[in-house]
Amino acid sequence: MATGKALKRRTLLRSTLLGAGASVMLARHGRAQAEKPQYGGKLRVAYNLAPGALDPVVGRSGGDAYYWRQFVDQLVDADPSLNPRASTSLAQSWDVSDPRKVVLNLRKGVKFHDGTDFNADAVKFNIERLLDPATKATPRSAFTPVESVDAVDEHIVRFNLKRPWGSVLSTLADRGGAMNSPTAVKKLGQDYIFKPVSTGPFKVAEYVSGSHVRFVRNETYWGRDEAGNPLPYLDEIVMNTVPDPTVQVSALKAGEMDLIYLPYREVANFETNPAYTVRKYEGGGIAFLLSFNLAKPPMDNVNLRQAIAHAINPDVINRAVYFGRAIPAKSGMWPPGAWAHDPTVPRPSYSVAKAKEFLAKGGRPNGFEMEAVIWPSDLNTPTAEIVRAQLGAIGIKLTYKVYETTVATEKFYYGSDAPMFLTSWSRYPEPEWVASLIYRSDGYYNAGKVKDDRLDALIDSGVAVADIPARRAIYRKVDEIVLGEAIMVPMLYGVTYAAAHKAVQGVDDVFGWDAKMYLHRMWLKKA
Repeated sequence: MATGKALKRRTLLRSTLLGAGASVMLARHGRAQAEKPQYGGKLRVAYNLAPGALDPVVGRSGGDAYYWRQFVDQLVDADPSLNPRASTSLAQSWDVSDPRKVVLNLRKGVKFHDGTDFNADAVKFNIERLLDPATKATPRSAFTPVESVDAVDEHIVRFNLKRPWGSVLSTLADRGGAMNSPTAVKKLGQDYIFKPVSTGPFKVAEYVSGSHVRFVRNETYWGRDEAGNPLPYLDEIVMNTVPDPTVQVSALKAGEMDLIYLPYREVANFETNPAYTVRKYEGGGIAFLLSFNLAKPPMDNVNLRQAIAHAINPDVINRAVYFGRAIPAKSGMWPPGAWAHDPTVPRPSYSVAKAKEFLAKGGRPNGFEMEAVIWPSDLNTPTAEIVRAQLGAIGIKLTYKVYETTVATEKFYYGSDAPMFLTSWSRYPEPEWVASLIYRSDGYYNAGKVKDDRLDALIDSGVAVADIPARRAIYRKVDEIVLGEAIMVPMLYGVTYAAAHKAVQGVDDVFGWDAKMYLHRMWLKKA
């Protein structure tokens, strides 16, 4: 475990180096701009999932972040490698040297979109709202180290901790560090979910269910680019919900959309077309995941979970559905490129013989019938059909309940609607965030809320340690349990491809640390 002094030196050095240019918004990849950005214009984006909520704190779907990332600032932001970055954060510096306290020095002069002040009282409100069980905040279990929050003065806030919190800075770069206007939350009540008010470069101007979300430029935004120019450059962004990727591609080709994520089958065509810019992110998420409810028969039987995990051949699915462009999973929920990713951890692999052995050990040598939840897409639907056939080959008869993405997530993780969920997962390189939300007894994504003292103890240990090698050893033990007992079994890691017309500039910065779209620095080059 890192000493308090070592941790203090590390974090204060980061905040000093990055905070020295606190008024300057650094390029996400540290490059100098090739040419001066042009202001104005509307960026049209197509994305396949509608938001389940625009309020980051209560959203359940990983797809929500593609929307809220555009209008939210993080209390502690992170660069693409998930290193804390003061220059783009609402906290311009921090002190985590005391294992029982986290002190954040807040940026001055920042306003919420409704004109109210961002200050220590606002941070206190946001964290207390998140911790309130009545809020049903998605990231609540990741904030269990917090005992209380004090507004020391207008621009200094202190988190008082029950125990050390080694992952605090990276945790604040996600949902829990997104700041909402206390005034708007109190005023709008339940309506706030789709009428959020934050501090980011864009403001939510319009939400039309199933159609689009329109963002407009925050004229008073505090952020600057590396040359000191005000951000953002665009006047407007319209994020259109377009579930069919074929329609997205057609719209991009027709000039009706400016930016999309490419379906795998189209990547080669666009990479060789000079009219488009294509960028990729390897390990951009978990493309295909087996998620089990350990409290719901027959998946309360570890041997039957193992039978399913061994009966599925991800290589076949990769070739048939992902055009060979996904990455067969060799580790657990920490994606490739994350420091906790460990491909040497023992895990289930395709073997019909082993699958049948586990069926026999589980008392079902001839198989069984079972329901699973899925949400439909050009990837999930054919994947589910292949899974059905592969499980059928060992005697498991699988039927599906099909729901829209947000509904499927709610029904499985909150409603215990089925013993298995075939889904995907966003990129979360900070292992504590994933571990707390999935494996901890009170984690939202612990579908059966099954208590496992071994995992709870390991997660408590991992969150209290700052030293990366020590944390890596802890999360390997988590993986050994999770994969060894087939609690959550990734089958394919995703590779995310973004494509845009050549007129769209800033595409190199489109991917954040979570592989979501960050449109803060996009601009349109006029002919």
